[in-house]
Amino acid sequence: MTPEYGAASQLEKIDMLDFADLIALNKFDKRGALDALRDVKKQYKRNHQIWDKEDDSMPVYGTIASQFNDPGMNNLYKSVMDRVAEKTGAPLKSSYKISKEMSEKIYVIPPNRTRYLSEITEE
Repeated sequence: MTPEYGAASQLEKIDMLDFADLIALNKFDKRGALDALRDVKKQYKRNHQIWDKEDDSMPVYGTIASQFNDPGMNNLYKSVMDRVAEKTGAPLKSSYKISKEMSEKIYVIPPNRTRYLSEITEE
């Protein structure tokens, strides 16, 4: 899913949250992504009735799939591999170490310098 899922009340209608083992909140660089991540984690807790766990331990990952080596995608990969190994008994345990690093858009040219190259050519 993406951060633009609609109003917070829409989360109650999304059946995916009832059945999913893991949730990827893609396009995490969009405005409102942190709020969406918080809301999805809370709704996941409600749907699965796991009140005693911290929000940060919920299997909801903010990702930027279009970005190479995105920490959110890497953490999602590790969790998917571990979950598949757990459910199938296959020897697919990943040696990747999960980090606390959040997905963040990495810009070649910073956003405040969007016209940087145009300015150079104009000069």
